[in-house]
Amino acid sequence: MFGVYLPVPDMEVSGVALAGLGLVVGFLVGLFGVGGGFLMTPMPNILFGIPYNVAVGSGLAQILGTSTSGAIRHRSLGNVDYKLTFLTVLGLVPGVEVGARIIERLKFTASVNLWGKTIPALDLFVPLAYIVLLFTIGTLIFRESRRARRRPSPGEKVHSPLSRWARNFHLPPLISLPRSQVESISIWIILLVGFFTGLVAGSLGVGGGFVMMPALIYLVGVPTTVAIGTSLLQIVFTACYGTLTHALKGNVDILLVIAVLLGGSVGAQFGATLTRRLRGANIRYAFSLLAWLVTIMLIFKLAMTLIF
Repeated sequence: MFGVYLPVPDMEVSGVALAGLGLVVGFLVGLFGVGGGFLMTPMPNILFGIPYNVAVGSGLAQILGTSTSGAIRHRSLGNVDYKLTFLTVLGLVPGVEVGARIIERLKFTASVNLWGKTIPALDLFVPLAYIVLLFTIGTLIFRESRRARRRPSPGEKVHSPLSRWARNFHLPPLISLPRSQVESISIWIILLVGFFTGLVAGSLGVGGGFVMMPALIYLVGVPTTVAIGTSLLQIVFTACYGTLTHALKGNVDILLVIAVLLGGSVGAQFGATLTRRLRGANIRYAFSLLAWLVTIMLIFKLAMTLIF
């Protein structure tokens, strides 16, 4: 119904289905402070069979729109730390470029033979990387947030072993982040978080929010709502650079981007508004369940690819 022809992958898909996917992803963008790429990259492949290199590049372009919408809303709610955003972006750009070059190399790499089944290297690397990252992040957040939900205090800050280690890592220069309630932290930790987020963003076609948001909470020690808003703002920069470098490599389908953005920008506004009514622990708990759900879907799709 309302078919849309996508010239880059040379195929036709339902415009209504794409807009619906964008609405759901946009809502999750605003709610969890992620760009939605961990859904927008695998879902077009799972649901419509769109090649991963196009899903990666187009996903970043779509993320640019929805994350901008969500970041504007979170800014109005006072959930953005601009100093922290600037520092993470310094590490993001080189990370994104390295990730994009990995995808470009895989796109022209010969197929891989597994159990008598030959599949493109890109179709193996991308879902496997997602499975490992999402399962690991989902499990860690689930365990922490389940304990936090049982506590009567709705405190936003999470005091994890990682954040305690970060506070004791005194490699200069040290900085303070008053908006994020961080008295002192090494700038190298912030830059490392930015670089790794950029690496994931460039190679997996995500804004990196599903890495950045947990890293800010559990490593840097940022309150959940501020981590969400700050994560979304840095995603704007990540997605902007990622979209540009992937567009130059022929991995962006503009019609796919527009179709998904029709629903995505609206959904992001609703998701951002809902964060004011939920405890940080509940937001993290729901995010962990979503990460597991996407992991299961990716495992199923990869198994089907290897079997049939």
